[in-house]
Amino acid sequence: MIGRLLVCAAGAFLSIGLLIPAVPRYVTGPLGQQAGMVGVSLAVTAVAGVLARPLAGWVADRAGRGTALCAGALLLSGTSLALLAVGQLPLFLVLRGVAGIGEALAYVGLATLASDHRRPGAAINHFSVAINAGLLTGPVIAETLYAASGFAAVWVTAAAVALGSAALGLTLPKTMSPDTESASPDPGTRRARLYHTSALRPGFGYLASVWGYTAISAFLPLHLAALGGSGGLHFLVYGGVLVAIRLAGYRLLATAAPTRLAVTSLLLTGTGSILLAAWSSPAGTWCAIALIGAGQGLGLPAFLRMAVHGLPARERGSAVATTTAFFDIGFLTAALALGALADRFGLAGGFALAGVVSAAGALLFLPVRHHEHEGAPLDRSPR
Repeated sequence: MIGRLLVCAAGAFLSIGLLIPAVPRYVTGPLGQQAGMVGVSLAVTAVAGVLARPLAGWVADRAGRGTALCAGALLLSGTSLALLAVGQLPLFLVLRGVAGIGEALAYVGLATLASDHRRPGAAINHFSVAINAGLLTGPVIAETLYAASGFAAVWVTAAAVALGSAALGLTLPKTMSPDTESASPDPGTRRARLYHTSALRPGFGYLASVWGYTAISAFLPLHLAALGGSGGLHFLVYGGVLVAIRLAGYRLLATAAPTRLAVTSLLLTGTGSILLAAWSSPAGTWCAIALIGAGQGLGLPAFLRMAVHGLPARERGSAVATTTAFFDIGFLTAALALGALADRFGLAGGFALAGVVSAAGALLFLPVRHHEHEGAPLDRSPR
């Protein structure tokens, strides 16, 4: 079962990764827009994803994890295929918004299935590796497809991969935990479970971590250009460090106290971002990339384990949705704030602020709790 889950995750996020380099090129090419509109298209997707997360959690808890996954993957497939016929900016932005809803549904369905596993720490870690594999390989494949056959090849491939994930998702269960199948939802909590209060602390920690991630994802190319280089190899190293941490350290990520992992993640990310500001050189950039990659590798598994720790399966979808919504919130707020600061004080100012926010996030988890080990144990209440 976990194998099919990982294949679904890799496929859905490969579909998303294929569009990472294609969308900016399409906006500034066939649609004839300025670079600023690329940011608008990214914001539309992110905002739609944030707004859809509570609904995605509700669907995962009430209709089943597989239902959320399949609905999201079908939306990703349909919006990618529809790009074949798009020639106007308003319709393009609508499709990007619908794709954001699809991404939210697919992610929450998959992540909640992973949290249902009898060893949720290990399953969440493997799941995070699968989605990063899809996101990292997608742009490489997209560039090859574009060079060979243009945008149409990218759109069709993204649609086909997402459709394959939806088809495979039909074979996944509603949940990997027995209590979801038999437990009756509490009607009195239906509205409240659109978000989950247990996920707020790890969610804010995730937001702080995302500030460091945004510093390199949005502004590293400009930093490298000022140093006379390009960012392709740096992003590859960042992704390689992140995946290596999750593969080599999977036992640690699955069993260590998640608060300790969260503190370490935030301090590494913050240190790396501050290093970008303080050591403006190729060597300093390589060191910063490695630190941020390591921090990001530790972060998400810890935040998700904290969010679902001790919850019955019927509430984990809303907890996962609440936690992961903070990624989009963090990315939007960081991009706007760091961009404004960089305009006034240079890139170093933006990197420094990102580092301070990420490092300060560690205060949320101090003192660390020594008794937290495996997140989200199976609910053993009488049935």
